[in-house]
Amino acid sequence: MLRFLVKSAIRAVAASYNTPERRGARGERLVHNVLTSVLNEQEYRVLTDVILPVAGGTTQIDHLVLSRFGIFVIETKNMSGWIFGGANQQKWTQVQKRSKRRFQNPLRQNYAHVKAVQDILQVDQEALHNLIVFTGTAEPKTAMPDSVAWGLKDLGRLIALQRKQILTDVQVNAYVKKLRDQALDNTKATRNEHLQNLEKKAAAKKQTPAKETAVNLDQIACPKCGKEMVKRTNRKTGDAFWGCASFPKCRGTRKAANR
Repeated sequence: MLRFLVKSAIRAVAASYNTPERRGARGERLVHNVLTSVLNEQEYRVLTDVILPVAGGTTQIDHLVLSRFGIFVIETKNMSGWIFGGANQQKWTQVQKRSKRRFQNPLRQNYAHVKAVQDILQVDQEALHNLIVFTGTAEPKTAMPDSVAWGLKDLGRLIALQRKQILTDVQVNAYVKKLRDQALDNTKATRNEHLQNLEKKAAAKKQTPAKETAVNLDQIACPKCGKEMVKRTNRKTGDAFWGCASFPKCRGTRKAANR
């Protein structure tokens, strides 16, 4: 009987240790440790687990890296198994040995964080980089956008690719200060309130007609970088299409749906 109770206790502890929330927290700590140890602190400023006020509630950002080469808004996913998805899909799929689950497209999830930073700092879209990093053993099974990193080494590569100076050192310092001033104290009460806001938004989305939601989502996902897209017209054919707002830096396009 005692042996059974001990085994049950061990299983309970293991289960609580491997909840999605705890796996996510471990992934975020890992990314923070790597970013702060690898990136030159003279060039890059790292902010982690930042809760910012937005219209109608709050938004929680895993990591922000600010530099002369732009502001990197990073969403961490500590996952395993196979990952299926694309920039234009609302939901991605995680497949493990005996399970399959759908989760929100992280590029779209992180886009809300990008817009929150843009609204607070009042910076151009060109200065913002929407990056996703998978820190677990997950493997992509479909073609993924260039802004999705598979492992910390790949994340470092994506950050290092950006070498065009967009901001000055004075601007970087001012933006770091403004974000810190705007950020809410990361207390248990603040986190609970943030989760309550997310639940309210999720409930509100369920009441929104699916067709209207699809129209709104069509406008935000560049297949190459995940940034916002704007509607344009082909000069030769007159056909409408979606083009990345960062053109000519990014030349991502997608067909415009006929409505």
